[in-house]
Amino acid sequence: MTALNDIVTLLDSTLRIGEIRDASVAVNGLQVENNGQVTKVALAVDGSQKSIDDAIAAGADLLVLHHGIYWCGLRPMTGWFKKKIESCLQHNLAIYSAHLPLDLHPELGNNAGLAKALGLQDCRPEVDYHGTMIGVSGFFPGTVGELRAAYARVCQSEVTGIVHDDTAPAGRIAICSGGAGEEIYQMQAKGYGTYLTGEENHWVRNAAEDMGINILFAGHYATETFGVKALGELLAKEFGLPIVFIDNPTGM
Repeated sequence: MTALNDIVTLLDSTLRIGEIRDASVAVNGLQVENNGQVTKVALAVDGSQKSIDDAIAAGADLLVLHHGIYWCGLRPMTGWFKKKIESCLQHNLAIYSAHLPLDLHPELGNNAGLAKALGLQDCRPEVDYHGTMIGVSGFFPGTVGELRAAYARVCQSEVTGIVHDDTAPAGRIAICSGGAGEEIYQMQAKGYGTYLTGEENHWVRNAAEDMGINILFAGHYATETFGVKALGELLAKEFGLPIVFIDNPTGM
C-alpha cells in the first residue's frame, strides 16, 4: 500500500506537470482523488467509461491515463459524464492524467518509446508545438520500406500513408505520436523526407504526396501506448505496486 500523495508527487516532478503548457481540457495531474491509498495501478491511453470499468474490474485504485476524463470540456455532471465520475467515486478509483508532459518526456514519453522501439540512433527533440518540442528525430539504419515494417511491428497496427520509394535509405526521420499530421508542413520546411505520426489525416496525405515526403500513420491509439506503460514500470520499480495495462484500442 502506497500513499496516493507520494505517487502524485513523483509523477508531477518527473513529468514537470506544472511547467509544460497544454490544452485546457488536458487537466494534467491528479483528476480524481480516492481515499488516499493505492494498492494497484491500472494504465490506459484514454479515460473512457470502458477503461474506468476495466480498471475497477482489475482491482485497481489508481488509473493513470494519457487522455484524461475532461477532454469533453466543461459540462453539466449529468448522464454519461455523471456516470463516469460516479464510477470513480463509488469504487475508490483515483485518476491521474498526463498529456503533452508524457508525449515529450525524454525517457518515459510516447515519442521516446517509439524511437527506442524503432532502434533510432542519435535522437534529439523535434516537432515544435506552440513553442514546445514534443516529438523526436533520429537516424534509421535501413530503407523506408524496412522502417514501415518496423513501425507496424512495434505499434502492432496497420500502417497507412504515402511512400514514394520504399527502397531508398530512410536516413534521419521525425516522429510525433497521436494526431500530429499537420506538422508535416514544419517537417517539409526543415528538410525531412520521412515523417511518422499516428492518426491519418486526409489533407495531410495529399500534402505529403505533393511535397514528396514519406508519411506513415500507425494510429493515434497505437502510437500512444508507450508512455503510460513506461509510467507503470516506474511506479512498479519505485513503490513495488502491481500494475495492469488496460488495452482498449479505438482503431484510429
